Parts: sequence; structure tokens; C-alpha cells
Amino acid sequence: MTLLVLLGATAVFAFILAYGNYIIHEIIRSDAETGAKYRAESVASKMDAELRSVAEIAETVAYALQYGDWNEETMNALMFRVVGNNEQLYGSAVAFEEHAFRPELRAYAPYFYRSGSGVTYEQLASSSYNYFVKDWYFIPREMKSPVWSAPYFDEGGGNALMTTFSLPFFDLRSPGETRKIKGIVTVDLTLDGLTQKVEAVRVKKTGYAFLVSDQGQFLAHPQKDWIMRESIFSLAEEWNRPRLREIGRQMLRERMGFLDIGDVLGGKASFLAFARLPSTGWSLGLVFPEDELFAEVNSLNRTIMLQALVGVGLLLGVSFLVARSIARPLRRMAQATRRVAEGDLEIDVTEPGRQDEVGQLGQAFTRMAQDLKNYIRELTETTAAKQRIESELSIAARIQKSMLPSRFPAFPERDEFDIHAVMRPAKEVGGDLYDFFLLDDNRLCMVVGDVSGKGVPAALFMAVTKYLIEATSGSEELPDEVLSRVNGQLARNNESCMFVTIFLGILNLTTGELVYASGGHNPPLLLSPEGEADFLATPGGPIVGVMDDAVFGTDKLALKPGSVLLAYSDGVTEAFSADGEAFSEERLHRVAQPLWKKPVEEITDLVMNEIDSFCDGAPQADDITILALRFDHATRR
Repeated sequence: MTLLVLLGATAVFAFILAYGNYIIHEIIRSDAETGAKYRAESVASKMDAELRSVAEIAETVAYALQYGDWNEETMNALMFRVVGNNEQLYGSAVAFEEHAFRPELRAYAPYFYRSGSGVTYEQLASSSYNYFVKDWYFIPREMKSPVWSAPYFDEGGGNALMTTFSLPFFDLRSPGETRKIKGIVTVDLTLDGLTQKVEAVRVKKTGYAFLVSDQGQFLAHPQKDWIMRESIFSLAEEWNRPRLREIGRQMLRERMGFLDIGDVLGGKASFLAFARLPSTGWSLGLVFPEDELFAEVNSLNRTIMLQALVGVGLLLGVSFLVARSIARPLRRMAQATRRVAEGDLEIDVTEPGRQDEVGQLGQAFTRMAQDLKNYIRELTETTAAKQRIESELSIAARIQKSMLPSRFPAFPERDEFDIHAVMRPAKEVGGDLYDFFLLDDNRLCMVVGDVSGKGVPAALFMAVTKYLIEATSGSEELPDEVLSRVNGQLARNNESCMFVTIFLGILNLTTGELVYASGGHNPPLLLSPEGEADFLATPGGPIVGVMDDAVFGTDKLALKPGSVLLAYSDGVTEAFSADGEAFSEERLHRVAQPLWKKPVEEITDLVMNEIDSFCDGAPQADDITILALRFDHATRR
């Protein structure tokens, strides 16, 4: 028994060592990932803060130029102080619009920059340097907003590799909505300064930091010949490393990350932590050599291995003493474990009068078996109840679907019109409704409604509303009369104060005249055969089902052959994207307008596809209903 315990303990130790090594490796890797990502973000934030402070200098100058009265002497004094008092700046310029500084001057752009002799002045407005077409001037002027330029060599200006922050300032004498740009304020940073900041970042012993632009071009790197000459993508092509190309894409696409990059950026396996600079879109990368990152793990593994060997030796000495005392209760628990695995939870392995660890283990095992039995019983009851509810909801959904017209084409024998509708509930069952039926040979009734709330209560209220509309719609009834009767029936004993919005229209197939009424519903969209789209001017009306004496109005419209009427619920216009933006009536108008020539089934499908694409996986917040009616020609009398 002692030998078996020793062999078993050795196997357990080996497993624990292997598994522990894996767990420790993952923990340290996770901690290293977190630390590396946040260090990258911290360094990037500091660099971004410096960039923002530079931008604030430009904003201060622009503010002063807008509200002050400046001449050439005072402006030059201001720019001299700005460059002289801010060591992080390489230079700064104020470039005016044509004839904006003085009427007789077409261009005026004083530029102050650092040189070997101190702050130097240069006038950029010259025959050899047309600053009006330079990106640092043209782009912010057109966008009317501040811009960080891509790094460039400013030949004829600063004559240095630099990046420029450009900010427009305005003529406050012009009206606010059409305020004219008076000029552009710029501040320059040299890439040498950025490189020094990046080189100052220490990453373990042999790791390093680098900086790439929003196009993947190296702005700072220990390999000096890569700066402004190579990019991550050019190296990926040159070295034929698709993995490096994907790393570049992730650095430019994501805000922050941690990647196992292998040896794609050097001679040994490494990890990359990166973070983006929000102000410019550049990305800072920190490369951590794998052997240095996991040096502590390797040292810890050696210590654990030594401790394990010592432990096995000690176990050999004491195992014989404890084997006899633990064999019997352990055998009982082994048997009990097999019984539990076979489903028998009626076990008791307690050792009366024994309070040592083995006795406590027996008591705990017995309690565990009882708790497991109780848990299985409660789980079985809960699962059965859940399955019953899901089954009932599934049946309710099928019943609700069967209540709405679902066979299309709905009237295959009629060629003067066509109609199609879709309804997608937000939950298993919904509160939206649509319906259409012939009142006689020449009159078609169409309905779209939206019940307040969602789920089973809304579905029940929807079913009652649909039944009442069909029951009260006679061959001589007008839409407002139908709504009045339905409203009176629903408002009676409506203690829950539920309501429904309804658009109800009756189309005369002989004349093409559409008579319609609305009970607080969204106005339908009319697509004319001329390719125009307009929302119907509904007569207005209160919501249906709250006040039994509500009054509804009607309106009429003569449909031209080829016209399409698109009715919908507010689940269409109030469908939200992942960013919280609503689909809106304007977007519905823009999406539906070019569809007037298409079949009605294709119109509803295309509009629904546009909604799905707009929401892009965001959860559906409300029921969605779309009904399209095309009037092709009048029937012959």
C-alpha cells in the first residue's frame, strides 16, 4: 500500500506540476498581456496628451487671432513667443486666405521655427512656395475643422521631416452659419522629437517600442533606415509574411491589443502590445521578447520541481504511517463515488466519532450527495416548467402567425392590384397586425396596426383588434366609422389601458380612389409611377382603445396606375443600430423611393433587408410590420 501510495502520489505530483505549469504560464501570460496593453495605452496616452497640448497651443493662437486686432509687428511678436516658449514645437505659422491680412497682399504667412541660431522667421508666401495647395492648409480649409497631417518633408517651409496640426480660424464679422475662414494656424513637430520619445520607452532588457502612422508607415523604430521609408505592409510583402500584414491591419483597426507575433518582426519569438493615439490615428507598439516575458515562469518551474522532489521523499517516510488509517474510509468513499457515478445518491460515508480530515471529508461527501440529489430534483422541476412555457409560447406564435394572411400572391385571380406583407415580432409573439380583404368585388380593405407593449398581452389585444376590424367592416362602411366602432368595443372594460394605433384604407378598384383613416399611426409612404415618394397627409386621430367617444377623420386620394402604398409600424422607423441611431422616416424614404417599379414582395423584402443591415446584429426592440400595395389599373365596369 505504501508503494502504491507513493507511486500514485508521484503521478499526482507529475500531473500537478504539468497542470500547474500550464496554469501559471496562462496566469502570467494573462497578467503580462494586461500589463503590456495598459503600459502601451499609458505610453500612447502620454504621447497623445503631448499632441493635445500642442493642439491647444494652436487653438489658443487661433482664438487670439479671431478676437484681437493684429498687425504685422504684433503678430510676429506673438508667434515668436509661441515657438520660443514651447520647446516641444519645431515651428508655427499663420497662413491667411487671399487678401485676408491686408487687401493689397494676395498671400501672407509668417513662419517661425527653431534653427541653430534660435527662433528663425521665414515668410512662406513666395513665388516658389504656394501654401494654398499644401495639404496642411488645403485640407483643414475645406473641412473647416482641425487636422493632423501625415508625416512629410516640408521642402521650402521647415525643410525637415515633420507632422503638422492645422486649425482654421474665422472672420467673426461674417454671419455665424456662413462664417468665412480667415486663415490657418499650424504647429509643427519633428519626427526626431517623436523618435526620441519612443526610444526612451524601456521594454524589458532587449524589447523595444515603435510608432506607425495611420497608413502603417514607420515613424519611429530602432531600425533608423525604416523610418519614413518602410511600412508594416511593405515589409510583409518584401519578406512574404502574411501574418505581418494581418498584424498591421489589427494595429490600425483596433484601439488596443496584445498579439503573439512569433518572429515576424525579428530573430526571436516575441509578443506585441499596441495602443492607438486618438488624436492622430497613429499606433504605438511595444515588442516583448517571449523568453524575457516568461523568465519568471521558468525560474518558478525549477523551484517547484525541487520542492516536488523533496515532497516525494518526505511522503515516502510518512506514507507507511498513515496508509492504514486512511485505507478503510477511502475505500468506502471510492465505493460511494462509483455509486454516485451510477446515479445512486442514497449514500452515507460518515465516520462516527472521527473528527480528523478523513472524517470531515466523509461528512462533506455525504452532504454533497444529499445536496446533489436535491439540486437534481429542483433542476428537473425547473426544466420541465421552462419547457412547458416554451412549448406554449411556440404554439401561441404559430396561432398568431396563422391569424395573419400568409399566402402570396393573395389574390392571384386579380391583375389590377397586388399586395404583400411581412411581420417580425420582437419576442416569441408580438402586438403588430396587418390584414387585407375584399369588401366586395370592387373594394379592397387594408389594415396595419401596432398594439402598445409586446409579448403575450399585446398578441391577445392584437387578435381582438383584428377580429373587430373584420367584423365591423361592411361593404358600405367608411374607414372612420370602422375605427369608431372598433374603438368603442376596445375601450369598454379596458382596465389595463392598452391601446392600438391603426391605419385603415379602402381602395376602390374601379376608380383607384383610396379612402383612409388613421388612429395615431405612422403615415404610409406613397411611391408614385413618376419615381417620387411622399408620406401621406393623414387626417389625424387619437389612439384606438382608450377613449370610447374618440372621433376619427377620413381623407381620400386618387391612386395612379403603377402607384405603390407602403404602410408600416413604428418598429421600422424606430429600429436602432448598435450605436443607438434610429432607422428614421428619412432613411425609409431614401431606401423605398427607387423601389416603385419592383414587385411588392421584393419591395417588402428589400426594405426588411435594409433594416437588418442597418441594425447589424443589434437586438430587435419592437415588432416590425411592412405592407406594400400596388395599384396597376382600374377594373372595367
